[in-house]
Amino acid sequence: MMTNRPFIDQVPLRRAMSGYASRKNNLLVQVMKTARRKKPGKMEARLSMVVLALIIIAGTGVVMRSFAINPGVVALRPESHRQSLAPASDQRMLIDTTETGMAPLSPPERFSPDTLYEKINGRADLYLSSGFAALNTQRFSMDNTADKWVEVFIYDMTTPENAFSVFSMQRREGAQASDIVPNAYLTDNALFMVHNHFYLEIIGTDISEALQQAIGRLAQAFVKAHGGSAGASVPGANLFPASDLQADSLQLVAANAFGYEQLNRIHTAEYLIDGTRLTAFVSDRQTAEAASSLAVEYQQTLLAYGAARVNDPLMIAGASVMQFFDTYEIVFSRGRYLAGVHEADSLEAAVRLAGQLAAHLENNLLKP
Repeated sequence: MMTNRPFIDQVPLRRAMSGYASRKNNLLVQVMKTARRKKPGKMEARLSMVVLALIIIAGTGVVMRSFAINPGVVALRPESHRQSLAPASDQRMLIDTTETGMAPLSPPERFSPDTLYEKINGRADLYLSSGFAALNTQRFSMDNTADKWVEVFIYDMTTPENAFSVFSMQRREGAQASDIVPNAYLTDNALFMVHNHFYLEIIGTDISEALQQAIGRLAQAFVKAHGGSAGASVPGANLFPASDLQADSLQLVAANAFGYEQLNRIHTAEYLIDGTRLTAFVSDRQTAEAASSLAVEYQQTLLAYGAARVNDPLMIAGASVMQFFDTYEIVFSRGRYLAGVHEADSLEAAVRLAGQLAAHLENNLLKP
């Protein structure tokens, strides 16, 4: 007896299944081809190395600029900080205001290395890496309405060299020099200065002449109270030859100079030779062995990051000249001093400056 079953045409079904398998196999082949990694050619490998080197340079630049802060002072908004003068019981003063025409607007505040971030978040690392001990701040007002006031920041940096380091690393180009102390300059609404082991910032709420004069009087009162030599020299000034030296260009980098962790206590100065701006550097490493060893280590680090040695007939004795992309680096040691020229655009100008620098160290600092 016949059972009723639906009729299935076997031929079309086999054809459909065959087509599906074929498409599946083709898709699998394509996936395997796509998954198979193509071996990079020489050009791709070279481009990858260049990109990596550029990333390293950019990162180094970011690190360096994190230590090279430009303190463009924005006028504080009095309307957002309006307050009355501090009660008499709270009128303790960081600076004697007897002859300044100012009065305390707030009690003093003190910040330690652990709390410095609370006051100057974003810049604290510069101070902490430069020997920071304490920060004392206070606001002073010119009148009872508190519309015009200044805030005084007194950084105790432990040593005059440390104080100069943070001052020099934040110096604004083209700022007006102040004659209150040798290391001081003015902006429209602020004064920055070094006195003994203190670094000071006195920042006003506006750019009025009256407030600028009050800032000057506060600074003079601080200098008078803390004594010391008003004619103190710039740390590291004797390390560099005077010819072609740019005024107010000396800096002291306390740590991580040029993005290299081992380079600390590095003095730098700017030069202009035949229209080319150059940066010279010198560091007193205390012993000849330490200076020579650090020079070799720094050279090896540059070479590891892609620098190439340059054989130049003008090269001074014992110096290593390297080209890193389109700039030149010269490194050498003289006695206890590590020295050189950093990121020069002109090889000829760099060699000339390095020669002057080596001769200066030999003739002025190393002779008994």
